[in-house]
Amino acid sequence: MRSVVLIHGLLTGMGQHEPCEMLAIKESGSGGGQEVFSRCSVIDAPQALPDGDYLVSFNGFSVAARKEGGLWVPAEDAVATRTDQPMRDEELHPFQIGDASEILPILKRPTGRVA
Repeated sequence: MRSVVLIHGLLTGMGQHEPCEMLAIKESGSGGGQEVFSRCSVIDAPQALPDGDYLVSFNGFSVAARKEGGLWVPAEDAVATRTDQPMRDEELHPFQIGDASEILPILKRPTGRVA
């Protein structure tokens, strides 16, 4: 099964540790197979973060991300790898309905650029 998911993660890099949100395609094999997260793209992070390379950690996975010219550019493969290190409680941010009301208008903007 394949679906688009909103991921709450932790950006680490450039001397920073900040929460972020990503969109990704989640694929699950039938019969309880392993999950795969691909096309991971940061959609929300603190604007003051400097340009550079980052690692986004979430729920035992991590994926590379890059900020260039103030925009988040997805890595060429952008597939998350399993780290087997679950996130600490302070890094988790449970999804709430209010989050969708903030994110959806951004994604619907015809002139907005989603990285």
